[in-house]
Amino acid sequence: MFTIALFFIANALFCLAYIVRDMAWLRAITILAALSTLPYFYFQTTPLYGAMSWQIAFIAINTVNLTVLLLQRRPIKLTQEEQWLHDTTFSLLKPRRMRRLLQQAEPHETPSGEALIEQGKELQALIILLSGSASVKVDGIERATLSPGDFAGEMSFMTGRLTSADVIANKPVRYLMWPSSALERLYQRDPEMKSAIQSIIGFDMATKLAR
Repeated sequence: MFTIALFFIANALFCLAYIVRDMAWLRAITILAALSTLPYFYFQTTPLYGAMSWQIAFIAINTVNLTVLLLQRRPIKLTQEEQWLHDTTFSLLKPRRMRRLLQQAEPHETPSGEALIEQGKELQALIILLSGSASVKVDGIERATLSPGDFAGEMSFMTGRLTSADVIANKPVRYLMWPSSALERLYQRDPEMKSAIQSIIGFDMATKLAR
């Protein structure tokens, strides 16, 4: 009787697992449900070892995946600069996801008076300033100033059109650059990253317009 009760509990847990939306809870409840079926299969007149084997395999697979999920959710300690980037620009991304994005970036430095971006050129990259400042000039006329935490050339990056302005360093500028190809590879592994980046860029553009 006890084993039958466990079997019904197991099926109820399976139903619950398909209701919860969090993947970690889904896997944890599924493991518990599969464990609850084992006494029922074992205490039959002839133990159902085949069914037990499948349940054990099911438990093992879900345990591995649950472990991976929990490891991915561990809090990480950001460097001072990473924390600043998260606070100023990438707050929509969780720290671990932001770090994956930063790992795809190429660090660059441009001396004062030099161009980060030239007007009328194709820009196959996304740029964000880390330090220094830069002027946005259209046909030689200054239109805006970029500060640390601002994107540069984001309109051309988003639309694929030629750049509409020069971006000239007012003082030595340190920045990160993401080649489009690197971002596309990242988007393939993490499709939600693309919409997050688009939202972040959109917010950056709105902030600049409000200045």
